[in-house]
Amino acid sequence: MPALVSPALAADLAAADLGAAAGRPAFVDVQGNRLPLRVAATVEEFPLVDRGTERFVVLPWPDLAGGPHPLAPTGFVLAADPPAADADRAARVDEAALYRIAAEGQRRYQRQGAVTGGEPPLPPRVSTWSARRAQLGGAGVNGVLVFGFATGAAGGAALGLLALAFVVLAGARDRGQALSRLRTMGLSRRQWRGLVLVELAPLVLVSVLTGALVGALLPVLLTPVLGLGAFTGGAPVAIRFEPGLVTAGLGLAVLALGFAVTVETLNNRRLRLGEVLRLGEES
Repeated sequence: MPALVSPALAADLAAADLGAAAGRPAFVDVQGNRLPLRVAATVEEFPLVDRGTERFVVLPWPDLAGGPHPLAPTGFVLAADPPAADADRAARVDEAALYRIAAEGQRRYQRQGAVTGGEPPLPPRVSTWSARRAQLGGAGVNGVLVFGFATGAAGGAALGLLALAFVVLAGARDRGQALSRLRTMGLSRRQWRGLVLVELAPLVLVSVLTGALVGALLPVLLTPVLGLGAFTGGAPVAIRFEPGLVTAGLGLAVLALGFAVTVETLNNRRLRLGEVLRLGEES
């Protein structure tokens, strides 16, 4: 039967003069079935085979049905369609239940038939797509990239708030003197905070929208240039927009406005501009 073999195993078969070209068939033992095989292709890796495995054989399942002994599958891929309203349910598969079912199946297989075997040599292993994805995302170069982008985002947010504080402080004295005059005409503290928000809201919103637009366009512009396919094993790189970023952007805008009002309030208390105005020392 045709088989996919690893390069190391293909070299061993060639060194032993086994295979169709040498006229001596090669055999592989699968659960007591002595099966002849021919090398159909050589592959570096295969799904469900650990990357560190140097010698492996992949056989077609339909051709294995005619063996003298029935075969028991040793690996399963479980797929489920989570509800649309709970798309993250796939990340919360009950791994304990799957492990228990696999262990019971192993014990049942070991004890069926005329001869009862001992305990399974290898315990079951349950691996979810989300766990594997997280492992790959935090390993190697990917982990460095994630750390770099997270640090850059945090540093950019901090510098943006610092720049906003400088803008507020630059015109704080003029606004404070205007505030003192308005306070003498009956302006309340709540109305003053609303006035500051109205003045700073255009600046903050323009900054946040500009940053969001640049952030949305950068992946589209840089993906063809950076050659990110090298990190995906040749698979096409898909650009996806996270809806949660909209909420994060709005939250950042609210945080910036609150920070600006806090800076304005602290500065006015420090300068005591109301007393300065009453003394006539506006200069």
